[in-house]
Amino acid sequence: MQVLAWNVQEAFPWQGSRDRIQRQVEFIDENQPDVLLLNEVTAGKRELWRDSLREVGYSEVVDSLDWAKTLGNSNIPPHEDINHVNGNLTALHDDFRGENLTRQSPSIREGAWEHAEQKDWDTNFPEKILPATFELETTEIEVWNVRAVPGNDWGTEKVKILETTYNRIRKAAEPPVLLAGDFNAPQDELEDGTIVPWRSDDDSELSERWTTAERNLLNGLTEIGMVDVFRQIHGYEGVGVVETSHDTFRFDHLIASEALNPNDCYYDHDGFECSDHAPIIGNFRV
Repeated sequence: MQVLAWNVQEAFPWQGSRDRIQRQVEFIDENQPDVLLLNEVTAGKRELWRDSLREVGYSEVVDSLDWAKTLGNSNIPPHEDINHVNGNLTALHDDFRGENLTRQSPSIREGAWEHAEQKDWDTNFPEKILPATFELETTEIEVWNVRAVPGNDWGTEKVKILETTYNRIRKAAEPPVLLAGDFNAPQDELEDGTIVPWRSDDDSELSERWTTAERNLLNGLTEIGMVDVFRQIHGYEGVGVVETSHDTFRFDHLIASEALNPNDCYYDHDGFECSDHAPIIGNFRV
């Protein structure tokens, strides 16, 4: 099973670029991943994306673009001040053994959080979190497609997206689980495996929450058997700037249940020809 996760850079221009979309679909077709997870897909180009992907073999598609469109048209605070113009899209290739891709509808009433003060769905950007499932023979695989908004623009909203995703997966996800997307984190990773979150040099209460949220999502899911696939394959020592996904940062991640048997993971820098992010690609023996 091959998984490709990619931020397709449709926040700028917010209305999307037909030429860029066409180049991106051609890139996807050349790779033909079994499981495709896209971030920053423009809501206004939903049908173009779906039609184009169908033409290259992706007829099973789910997305969160309806949420983006609905919230973008809202005049209710805070949404009237938020630029809800894009969301996430997940698809399965027709030649893949997986089938029955189904978008999940998160509940705040039922589940492991029903007696908690916070319902673990605490974000004004719900379109940035797309949970789904698909069947692989006798196994159901849970897929979380996530894009954290930039912290320098939205502050606590980034933290809320990371916290929501981590808490939902940790408390209620049924393994095996795939989690992928652009987390806009971390600021750095050291060769001894230390993760350096943004704002880690600040001792404010928000900064403590911020750094905890980044660390939890990046390596806190090990308690339920999930691993950072890239680091599982390559380790930390000697992996330099060439292995980044956005400028000099490794923002795009693939975290998966170890039971899915990851055996390769890399960033395809050819993707920089039509996005400011390189896609991350992971291979699994399932």
